Amino acid sequence: MCGIFLVLERGRTVDPVRAQAATARLHHRGPDGRGHERFEWQVPTVDGPMPVSGFLGHTRLSILDPVARSDQPFRRGQHTLVYNGEIYNFRALRTALARRGATFDTEGDTEVLLRLLAQDGVQGLNQANGMWALCLLDAERHRLTAARDRYGKKPLFYYRDAQTLCMASEIGPLLHYLGRRPGMVAADLDNFLRDGWAFPHADGTTHLQGIRQVRAGSAMELDLRSWSCNEQPYFDLATHVAHGDRDPGQLPELLRDAVCARLVADRKVGLLLSGGVDSSLILSVLADQGLTEQVTCFTGDAGKSDDARFASACIEQLGLHAVRLPLDYGQAGMDSFLAVCRHQGKPFPFIGNALAMPQLYAHIASHDVPVVLDGTGGDEVFAGYWDRYFRFAAHEALRAGDADWIARVQADNADDPRLRDIIARALHAMAPGHVPPVRASGLSRNAEDPADLDAFVHADVRDAPERDLLASFRGSLAEALVLDAGKGRLHEWLWQNDRNAMMSGIENRSPLLDWRLAPFMASGYRNGFCGPWNKPLLRGAFPVPLPTQWRRDKQGFRWVYHRFLHNHRDQVLELIAASRVLPQRVDTARLLDAARVDPAYLGSSLLHRMLCIAGLEQTGAIGGIAAAH
Repeated sequence: MCGIFLVLERGRTVDPVRAQAATARLHHRGPDGRGHERFEWQVPTVDGPMPVSGFLGHTRLSILDPVARSDQPFRRGQHTLVYNGEIYNFRALRTALARRGATFDTEGDTEVLLRLLAQDGVQGLNQANGMWALCLLDAERHRLTAARDRYGKKPLFYYRDAQTLCMASEIGPLLHYLGRRPGMVAADLDNFLRDGWAFPHADGTTHLQGIRQVRAGSAMELDLRSWSCNEQPYFDLATHVAHGDRDPGQLPELLRDAVCARLVADRKVGLLLSGGVDSSLILSVLADQGLTEQVTCFTGDAGKSDDARFASACIEQLGLHAVRLPLDYGQAGMDSFLAVCRHQGKPFPFIGNALAMPQLYAHIASHDVPVVLDGTGGDEVFAGYWDRYFRFAAHEALRAGDADWIARVQADNADDPRLRDIIARALHAMAPGHVPPVRASGLSRNAEDPADLDAFVHADVRDAPERDLLASFRGSLAEALVLDAGKGRLHEWLWQNDRNAMMSGIENRSPLLDWRLAPFMASGYRNGFCGPWNKPLLRGAFPVPLPTQWRRDKQGFRWVYHRFLHNHRDQVLELIAASRVLPQRVDTARLLDAARVDPAYLGSSLLHRMLCIAGLEQTGAIGGIAAAH
C-alpha cells in the first residue's frame, strides 16, 4: 500500500518544489520510502510539438519484495508505473506472463502489474485479484492510463483543466499543488447536514468543486497529444453478478482461497476481530487451515456493545493470544478527531467506524503489523443489514406469494422489538399497491434529539434531496445489493476504512470483497434472510464453529460520543463557533446557546454534523461553499 502523486503540465513546467511537497503529504500512506521521476517531453500535436512537463511521486509501504529494486516510480522500457495496492495472485500472473516471453528482475507484484498492462492493456486487470489505484505513463504512445480496482477500494482523485492534470491518492496533495481550497458543493453540504451522510456521486464528481475521482472498475486515458480524456469501465459489477458462479457448494473453497490469498506478504499480518460474523469467519478459516500462528489477532474496546465479549469468546475457544486495544476519550481523543477530519477530507457520520477505528489502527501500527485483514464487504455481498436490505427480500417474497417464508421470519424474530419493527415496516412498504410517501421536509434525527431542531436550519437544509440510492428503490434484493456495492454506501465504508488504516501506514485487506464472491449477491431472498438469520449462506460456511457464527444481530462498533462531547465540551463549542460555513446554513449562535445549557442539544445529531464540518474547515479540507460542480 502506498501513496501516489502525479502532475502533468501542458505548455509549462511542473513546479518541482510544490510537487515534492505534495508527495510528502502522503508520507503516512507510505512511510518506508519516497521516490519521484521528472520528465520534459516534446509531444507531437496537430499544431506542432507541444512541451509537456511531468512529475510522478510515490511513497512506499513495503509489503512485497521490500527492497530497493521494487521502489517506485517503476520504469521498464517506455512504461513508468506508480501504483497503490496489492495484487494477491501476482505469482500466478508472473508465471503466465513469463510463458509469453516476459522477463522479471524483481520478486514483487509491481513489475508483474506493469508487464500485464503493457501486454494486455487495462483489460488485463480482469485477470488480477487484488486492489489497486494506478497511473501508467506510456512514453511511446504519449498516453497516461489511470485505473481503480473493481470495487474502488483504493482511491484516486484528480483535477484537470486546459493545462494541468493532477492526480493523487488523497485530495489534500492535489489542493496543495494547485494552491487552493475549493468550496464544498452546496447540495452536498445541505444533504449532509440533513441526513448525516455524504454519499458518492455516480459520475465521479466529489463533494469539492472541480475535484473528481476515477470511478471503480474504470480506466481513464489521457492522450497527451490532444489533451483529450476518456474514461471507460473495464469491469461491470451487475454483469458479473448476473452471470458469475454462485454455487453454494463452492462457497467454502472460495472463502478459503480469498482469505489465504490475502496472507501473501513479506511483513507481519494481523486480523481485526470485531466480534461479528464476518471477521470471525476469517478467523475460522485461518483456524481450519492451521494459519492462526501466522496472524496476530486484535480486538478493540467496543463501548456499550457485546462485540468485545463475542470476540473474546472466539479467541478463548481457539486458545489464541490476542491484543486488546483501548480507546482514548481524553485530550488525545480531541487530537484524534481533528486528525480524522484532516485525513478523511470529507464529511463523515459521527460513528465508531470513522472516529474510533483510526485509534485502533494506530495501536496496531505500534506492534509493527502493517497488514490487517478485516470483514468489510460481508454485509454488502451477503445481505447483512436488516434495516437496509430486508425490505427488498420482502418485496421478492410478496411478489412470489411466499407466505411460508414471511411467516417464519415474523415468528422467529417476534422476541426482538427492533427486528419485529423492521420486518413490519418492510412488509407494509413493499406491499402491492403501496405508494411510498413523499419525503417530508426536515432533518433526519435520532429518537433522543430535541423536537425543535428543524427550527435551527435553513430551508435549503430541511428540503435537501435524498442522496441514498436505496431510499426509493423497489427492485430485487440482488439489484439492491449491486446498486449499494457499485454506487452506494459501500463506497462510504471503503473511503473511511482506507483513511482509517492509512493514517498509520496500515494496509487493510478485505477477503469478503474478493471479486469472485460478488455473484453471491444474486443468491435470492431465501439465502439472504432465513428465519432469525441474516447472511445464512455465510454463516453456514464456517469451517470451524465459533460463538459468533449464529449470533443474531451484531450491534456494530460503538463510539461513546456522549463521553467525548462531555470531556471536550468547550473545545467543541469553540470549534463550531469559529466556522464560517455553518452560519450560512444553520442559526449557529442560537444552537450553541442552547447547547451550553441543555445537554440534549450538545448531543444532538445536528451538532455532530456541524462539528464535522467545523473540523474539516479547521484542518483545511474545505474552504467554503461552492454553488455547483
